[in-house]
Amino acid sequence: MKKFSVILLLLIGKIYGQTQSDINFYFGKVEYINATVNLIDGKRLLGEVQDFDSPNFIEFTNPYDFNPSTLESNNNLDRKKIKFRRNASEKYRTIPSDSINYITYFDKDLNKVKEFKRLHILKAKSNGEIVDSGNTVFLPLIKNDSINFYGYNITIKGTGKYARTVFYMNNPKDNFAINPLDFSLMDLMGNKSKIHSKVINAIKAIVKDCPDFTSKLETKQDVTKEMEKDALQKYQEMEKQIAEGKNKLKSKKEKNAFEAEVYSDYNLRPFLNLTDDYKKMCK
Repeated sequence: MKKFSVILLLLIGKIYGQTQSDINFYFGKVEYINATVNLIDGKRLLGEVQDFDSPNFIEFTNPYDFNPSTLESNNNLDRKKIKFRRNASEKYRTIPSDSINYITYFDKDLNKVKEFKRLHILKAKSNGEIVDSGNTVFLPLIKNDSINFYGYNITIKGTGKYARTVFYMNNPKDNFAINPLDFSLMDLMGNKSKIHSKVINAIKAIVKDCPDFTSKLETKQDVTKEMEKDALQKYQEMEKQIAEGKNKLKSKKEKNAFEAEVYSDYNLRPFLNLTDDYKKMCK
């Protein structure tokens, strides 16, 4: 778990440089799109849906200090129903969101299937207690494995430059999710040790079905200068990869999308490594 600890410390130091002023939300197209609605009772509805899409990204003018959870009830994530019809000649009907498990559709722009899952959001308190936030939201899938990751990217207004990935961890055995990095810069400046514990407690809430793994998360870890140097080198290699990759692309949209994808993968890496460990220990 040492690698997770050092990368997490560097990650926390780099991603928090953001303020909640002048926020713009960018969603998918508003027309009906072909999709499959997978209901909680196991039924599948094939047709077209509207009014469910999460933001493709959120744009800040001066991205510095905010708690991700403050966005959950303000960016159309928590809609209570969606519009569904079997085809364009049929009148739409509304489907209550609480009857939906997840929705999938094919994104022509990205040339891939996208999944949006309805998740009950948990929150880790500073004392280690895990509570229900009261928010139930649709979130797009980032990566799926033994632990799933859902969320979206934040960019800087005007440049489109990547600033951060807001992500939630979900055990596919249920519909609960938690953001392990739900804290502000001011919180981080106060007590890094408490923040680290909060992150660990958030992860434990998702992997609580495997006591052996949760006990390993509690193991104290020393961060050496060599480990910090190695993590910094990997960060520099990642920035080089972005620069070289963007040079091969033509449009600004392609360049920004590539940059966001690489940064997002890097920022998620310590948590994805934990997922691999969880998979090995908790079959």
